[in-house]
Amino acid sequence: MAITARIPAGLDTNRFIPELYSKNVLVAVKNQLVATPRFNHSYEADLIMGDTLYIPQTNVITATEVTAGTEGVQKNPFNTTAITLTINQYWEAPVTIDFMSRRQSQVDLVAYAEGESAYAINKKIDGTVCALFSALSDGTGYGTDGSAITDDVLVSAVEELDAADIPEENRSWILDPSAKADIIKIDKFVRSDYFAGDVVPTGGFRKDIYGAPLLITNNLTVNSTGNYGVYAHRDAIAVIISQNLEVDRVEQPLKHQLVINTTALWGLIELRDDSGCPILTRAA
Repeated sequence: MAITARIPAGLDTNRFIPELYSKNVLVAVKNQLVATPRFNHSYEADLIMGDTLYIPQTNVITATEVTAGTEGVQKNPFNTTAITLTINQYWEAPVTIDFMSRRQSQVDLVAYAEGESAYAINKKIDGTVCALFSALSDGTGYGTDGSAITDDVLVSAVEELDAADIPEENRSWILDPSAKADIIKIDKFVRSDYFAGDVVPTGGFRKDIYGAPLLITNNLTVNSTGNYGVYAHRDAIAVIISQNLEVDRVEQPLKHQLVINTTALWGLIELRDDSGCPILTRAA
């Protein structure tokens, strides 16, 4: 509304001074979706059709000392139950735009609708991955729900995966903003005298913790006060996205509207329980 006290009578009330809407839309802030790409997608090529994939696994066998004249004990590394991964997550995010609004709007409503619909599905996929974090390592987590993460918590998580012979490559920390704030308070992750080169001048901090990248998201599963984060190898969880972000645009002339609907079909399962452990954070 114009400042009417400074404007001659009629110019404002008779619409000589326009009130405009910007074409530059302020898009809603979205969660950082970081979990899904960090886990095992190698089985997607095995499930071209169908809804169930059985993943064979082996046992570790041990060597025995040779005794002359005695037949060795036969070992069987294959006597173990296959892991069953079921494609059972089917979600949609429909958005409706009426024909008149699409015609009259100065912004591309269809493009924005498609973007929001796709994000909703990606967020759901990512959320189902994060929902498995709490069960890893038989549900034994490090840290205390509602309390700050300490260096001892981080080191204990690293020790657990090392003790289980989990490869150091392809490990990740997936935590929330409260955990990031706690880690920033730990000198070794921010002070330049701990590293070769500057760490703090740009306001940042070390983005890898004990050799694994640190990824921050607000899409974790809530515990009581904090969230369930994770320190995990990619093989902790297997993900199969059978149908990824299929977009349908359906004209409905009798309803004078366009329906934009993004769907996805996927499944996931805990693949190696000892390849990850929950990290309990301070605040959700």
